[in-house]
Amino acid sequence: MVLFLGDATVVDPLVREFVDACLEGGSASLDFETWRFGERPVSGLADSLRQVGMFSPKRCVWLRGFEDARRSGAAASSAGEASAEEGDDDAGAVGGAAGELLSILEAGLPDSVTLVVSSPGLDARGRLLRWFQKHARVEDRRVRLEPGRRDANKETEQGLRAAIEQRLAALGVSRVEAGVVDEIARRGGPVLGETLQEVDRLVLSLADPLRLEVGQVRSGMRDLSQGWVFDLTKALDARDLAAAERIVAELLQAGEAPLRLVATLGGHCADLLALSPCLERLPQGWMRMRGKEFLEGPASAALPANLRNWRGYFRLKAAANFRPAELRRLHAEIRRLDLALKSSPSDPLLLFSRLLQAVCLPAAAGR
Repeated sequence: MVLFLGDATVVDPLVREFVDACLEGGSASLDFETWRFGERPVSGLADSLRQVGMFSPKRCVWLRGFEDARRSGAAASSAGEASAEEGDDDAGAVGGAAGELLSILEAGLPDSVTLVVSSPGLDARGRLLRWFQKHARVEDRRVRLEPGRRDANKETEQGLRAAIEQRLAALGVSRVEAGVVDEIARRGGPVLGETLQEVDRLVLSLADPLRLEVGQVRSGMRDLSQGWVFDLTKALDARDLAAAERIVAELLQAGEAPLRLVATLGGHCADLLALSPCLERLPQGWMRMRGKEFLEGPASAALPANLRNWRGYFRLKAAANFRPAELRRLHAEIRRLDLALKSSPSDPLLLFSRLLQAVCLPAAAGR
């Protein structure tokens, strides 16, 4: 029994290599069966494991894309955390597909059968993963990505870089310019599979598929990390028209959906508008305070708990750049932009330019 943990784009090729090595000759086409999780009940896997090979004494069954319900469902996850806190670790705590698979494993497999299970991840507290760790071979190829905090986790950064380097090598890119992997990692999103698929698309677009340069990554790969969201909102909060127009122009040229940008702007504007009443509770001169002084002093005592942190401090500073009447007017302008994008043949960049000027120019006029 072998358990492969990780994104399907990473572990599926490894599973196929393992199966080819496990089954000799042409028996891989006859004595290999794939069970895609969710298409058939896991309980039926027991009957498949009891079958014998047609032309070989060996047989291999692959349970593909297995998901632990306690890990994938938010409600189930909360229940799992409560169970772990209470120390409930008996067999009854394992239910659903995980319980069915564990029952099959504990009953034992025929000597001639190899079971391969691939999963994006299993509950670290669950009995199923502990059973595999004790009785089977576990190949953990997960790359744990946490948006906005990858730099804080050296192991995560190394895993991401290794996955990108392996993908480029598999695609035949032999001449990789210094900084390419760093740029891809910076643009990569929280889902490893999407990042690697974007690498595939990038390589397919190259005139010379053997060579990849940093400039080609910047011009040809979408930014999946959504770092542009922070750059755009930062420019708007500072009412920097030039920076905001440059960012929007680059995003539209790179293929970003205009309506997605509208949704981002609308959400940000509504967020700032909701914070406006909180500004009235703050003492005069709070904007001149350093963040630590503000958070640790009496100035923030009257604020809701969710604003007594660094994120809340910077959101309040952004909201203070606009009067409530301005934010209400801007929110109405964003709604009009949404309608114009859906009904007008005008260039989206021109429509956005009008909105960005409405956001940024009042500050330039001294308002």
